Amino acid sequence: MRPLFEASATVRAPIEQVRPLIDGDWVAGAFLGGEQARAYVEVDHRPGVIGFRGHWWYRGEISAEPAGDRTTLIYRVFNIARTSAWAVPLANRLFIGYRRTVRDGVDGLARRIEQHLAA
Repeated sequence: MRPLFEASATVRAPIEQVRPLIDGDWVAGAFLGGEQARAYVEVDHRPGVIGFRGHWWYRGEISAEPAGDRTTLIYRVFNIARTSAWAVPLANRLFIGYRRTVRDGVDGLARRIEQHLAA
């Protein structure tokens, strides 16, 4: 796996409250949306990390690290293409604007987690 992008955001909640959302299905639903969107993505878990695999090249991982009384949420995107990995940037139009998409995605997820925990 080749790392392509990484972004992080702070969640105003301790890791003990955020981690169960990652280890369960809540983060997958909040990040991916409805069942139709999830039909095209494989979701897997390992303790503290939820992974999303889709298309022929994409793997995204969301994890969290303690940051005092808050949590740092981390979203990493990897190129997992087994062949023609060089074509991934071309197929994605050189990833123009993708870095912002990754950053916006993790920021939005952090805010949704805060709203969910406050409810």
